[in-house]
Amino acid sequence: MISVVIPFKDAEKYLPRCLNSLTSQEGDFEFIFVDDDSTDNGREIVDSNDDHRIVITDNVKAKGVSGARNTGVAIASGDWVTFLDADDELLPNAYETFTKAISEDPFANIIQFNHLRYYAQIDKTAFKYANNGGAYDCDNLPKCWFGVWNKLFNADFLKGVKFNEKLNYGEDGLFILDCLAKDNYIHHAGYNDTTVKHYFDNPKSLSKSKKETDLFKYVKELETFIKKHKSPTIRWTACKVLSDEWKSTSFKTIIGKQK
Repeated sequence: MISVVIPFKDAEKYLPRCLNSLTSQEGDFEFIFVDDDSTDNGREIVDSNDDHRIVITDNVKAKGVSGARNTGVAIASGDWVTFLDADDELLPNAYETFTKAISEDPFANIIQFNHLRYYAQIDKTAFKYANNGGAYDCDNLPKCWFGVWNKLFNADFLKGVKFNEKLNYGEDGLFILDCLAKDNYIHHAGYNDTTVKHYFDNPKSLSKSKKETDLFKYVKELETFIKKHKSPTIRWTACKVLSDEWKSTSFKTIIGKQK
C-alpha cells in the first residue's frame, strides 16, 4: 500500500481537482487528508467523497503544514509514504509508476520522480527540472531534491524522521536532509516516470507568501543541523544549502530593505 498525505487549509478552490486526480487512480492507495484548521468548505468537499481509500483527520498537534504532515505520517498504514499539496494533482497511472520504481531498486528508502509544472499566468505545462534515472548521493544530488511531493519514502525508514514544526518555509529541504543523514542515497526513477502535476496558481502558497522571519528561521535551523551532525558529507551538503540561501534573491531583497 502507498499512503498519500495531503495537508489542506482553506483550499476549497483546488481540492476538487486534487480529489479527482486521486479517486480516478487504480491501485492500493490510502489518501490521508489532514485538515489544518480550515475556515472554508474544504473539509465538506473531502467528506462528500465516498472513495473508501480516503481518510480525513485534524491537525491537532501543531498548526501549519509541518504539523499536518507529521500527523498524516503518524497514522499512515502504507508500506510507502508520499506527499501531495492540496492544489496539485497525482498523474494518471501513478501507482504503476510508483511500483515499477520500487521493483527497480528494492533496497532504496527514498525514490524520486520527475514531474510536470503548470503555470497559470501563461497557461503552460512544462516538464521541469528533469533528472535521468539512477543513483544519486550527497555529492551529486538530483535537481529538485528538496521537494517531498516528488518522492516515495519507505515507511519503516521514516520512523524517527519528522518535519520541523518551527518552520513555515524550508521544511521540505530540512526533512530531506534528515533523511539523507540516515541514508546518503536517492534512487531516481526513469526519465519519463512522472507522478505529479505541480501547480503555480495558488496566491496563498508559501513560495509566494513567505516572510522575512520565515527565511531567517530556516537559516537558523540549517545552522543547528550542521552543528548536530558529524558526517563530513552531510555537513558539506547542508553548508552548500545554507550558502545558496544566503545568495538567494529572497535574502538579497531582505538585506536591501534593511540597508
